[in-house]
Amino acid sequence: MTTLADVTMHGDFSPEARERALRTILVSDVFADNAENIVAALLHVPADHVLVAVVDEGHGFAGTHHVEESKIVERVPELEEPGGWAMVFSPGTKPEDVVRRAAQMADIAKARLERIDRIIARRAAQTE
Repeated sequence: MTTLADVTMHGDFSPEARERALRTILVSDVFADNAENIVAALLHVPADHVLVAVVDEGHGFAGTHHVEESKIVERVPELEEPGGWAMVFSPGTKPEDVVRRAAQMADIAKARLERIDRIIARRAAQTE
């Protein structure tokens, strides 16, 4: 069981956090596979807006949205609900930039997964 102290001191190492990291690795490929679509949509982004690409909770590409730069903090979490993922892109982004950022997203999730697994293993060894 994850306690408030665990989350505060070390982060969330719950089964749900582990599952989210695993799913994020899979989702990064969806963003990369849709790099051309994402970049094509950037051509229509109005001034003072960014493009938010979304993958839904079923790991399907859910499209793109124009979001005012001043509303990113509110809109991105709304677009990710329930349980999806979003990436923000600015005009001028190239397909290789999308692929690179998706790979970085996967690398971060893999590192998180490895940390979670190490901590879970260490905690299990302490209780034996």
